[in-house]
Amino acid sequence: MMILAWVMGMALAVGELPPEPQRAMLADVQHLYRGAGNRLWPGFDKVLLDLVLIGPERETLFCHGAIKGFVPAGFDPLTKCALQSRRRELDLDLSAAADLFPGGATIAIGYPKALDMSPAYWKATVLHEAFHLYQSHLPGYAQAVAALGLRDGSPDGSWLLNYPFPYADPQVGAAFLAMDNAGLAFLEARSPQERRLATQAYVAARGAALAKVSPADQRYYEFQVGQEGVARWTELTLARQGDAAMREDATGRWRGLAKSLRAIRGQGFSVWKRGALYVYGAIEAEMLEQAGVKWRQEYRRHPFGIGDQLKRLN
Repeated sequence: MMILAWVMGMALAVGELPPEPQRAMLADVQHLYRGAGNRLWPGFDKVLLDLVLIGPERETLFCHGAIKGFVPAGFDPLTKCALQSRRRELDLDLSAAADLFPGGATIAIGYPKALDMSPAYWKATVLHEAFHLYQSHLPGYAQAVAALGLRDGSPDGSWLLNYPFPYADPQVGAAFLAMDNAGLAFLEARSPQERRLATQAYVAARGAALAKVSPADQRYYEFQVGQEGVARWTELTLARQGDAAMREDATGRWRGLAKSLRAIRGQGFSVWKRGALYVYGAIEAEMLEQAGVKWRQEYRRHPFGIGDQLKRLN
């Protein structure tokens, strides 16, 4: 027993628990996506908090199988995760879900201070990345991504960021401007009738805008709104069911969608680039939600078919 206690003590001395405030925030995120998140997206409660928390000196891996280079860091009673730790190798300001270790996607995120985020915003960001883990576990999701045919020989996920969508094309930018206008009308609508009319105008403008780009570009647009836009919508929707600070932050960022549309309109599609697609996707998800259709059920089978679902509203 004494030898076992000494070994465990040495392991904890090398790979100690990260600070309690961060672990408590992660436990809050778990509670949200396993409760409200599972009601929104069936099966969300089965998603493990597969996450590497990046501290100034060390990074700690939660709820993941043993990885070479990490040492055991005990059991976290807040998240109910077994922990592993190593010297920091990742950037302090990283916030993403990626295939960092064997076994699939893992969330990687720095402390709130390193990311210049409030605790409420930080927790919402972890929710966003947790939804990406949920997406990756949907049946056929990886095959649906591959079927888009957009990798163009890329051996990793760099194509997601570097795809040459024609953001700088003036005709494309002008066409997307009509989407911005209709999106603003939807967000500012005061009645169901106004929302329906704005949605119809948006769907028409969306079709006209995508007609300006190639079929591959259209598939990339549908990928981004399905992948990132729906993740943004989920993040904001679940944050509104969190604690008071999260609810206040989410309310402000819902209003911020309209602000973003105005910024896209003022600064140009060529400036916002991929970031604009996140905004459009979140708004499109809300249009489907407000329409009262079972879009989330369809999404789980066809994650890159948001456009087809919108067309059926008209």
